[in-house]
Amino acid sequence: DWAGYGNDGGQAMFAQYSKQYPNDKPQFTYMTNESDALAKLHAGLKPDLFRPYVGWVKYFATSGLVQPWDTSKIPNFKYLNPFMVKAGQYNGKQYGIPEDWGFDAILYRTDKVKPKSNSWGLLFDERYKGKIAWFDDLGMLVMTGLYLGFKDPWNQTSAQLKQSQQLLISKKHLVRLIWSSETNLWEAFGSGDLWIAYAWPNDWVQMKKKGLPVVYMHPKEKPIAWVGMMMLLNGSPRPDLAHAYVNAWSSTASAKWLEDNYGYGHANTVARPSSSDLLKALQLNNPKAVGLPNAYLDRDIPQRALYAKLWEEVKAS
Repeated sequence: DWAGYGNDGGQAMFAQYSKQYPNDKPQFTYMTNESDALAKLHAGLKPDLFRPYVGWVKYFATSGLVQPWDTSKIPNFKYLNPFMVKAGQYNGKQYGIPEDWGFDAILYRTDKVKPKSNSWGLLFDERYKGKIAWFDDLGMLVMTGLYLGFKDPWNQTSAQLKQSQQLLISKKHLVRLIWSSETNLWEAFGSGDLWIAYAWPNDWVQMKKKGLPVVYMHPKEKPIAWVGMMMLLNGSPRPDLAHAYVNAWSSTASAKWLEDNYGYGHANTVARPSSSDLLKALQLNNPKAVGLPNAYLDRDIPQRALYAKLWEEVKAS
């Protein structure tokens, strides 16, 4: 799983499981992104569960690495958002159980930054050289495609990919940090080294806690929405424990804890956070907040290996 969701702060998410199976405590290996998890699986790691995001459902469903869930063994499944549940399906089978969700969008300080418009272009704004953070992921090419107005940024033509990559390379000199760890982002943003960042809702929550005047921008080109999908590895010797663990994650108590503490939405539609600010920023009352016209739900990238290669070239430039 991702950092912050194991025994390093996320215990509340599986509290129901821990109570039910005190002698079968979960053990964690952390992933920095899906490509990292995939590399670990190919290197021989055999976890029972992992949690990639919605754009990877088709990839993993067709990879032979994961198996479908038996949703009848997940009592809390009935509380999960049907729109997100459907996004976890491939060929009619439930490969992903939707859990957390949120947006890729822009966090910025209102006392330091005056955007020309609510646009992804703020990440390329020459006025803020050295105060900008990008996220270390091939999704940066998708975001750039959105900014450039391409019809399908997830499946760009060769010419479009070249244009996206060249824009990123030409603007990389503005960037102080390309983050893969949120802790690094929080340190740099919290200390004033950064004023603008490609960020997730939790980053907005953390900076507000530090008392910084921040906005979580909704770009006019639309944010990219993601949904965390619990997946069951093929050949897991503990399928019953895996179903119980995912059932705990899907509970209303876990969902409310996630919303209150991490500032993400949860697929459990019964849960509601304490903060009305968060309710508004994430549009938690809108069951289709992760879809159009509000946001683009992240999706499969047919040329994923090529996007990854081009992104590595951007970083190396």
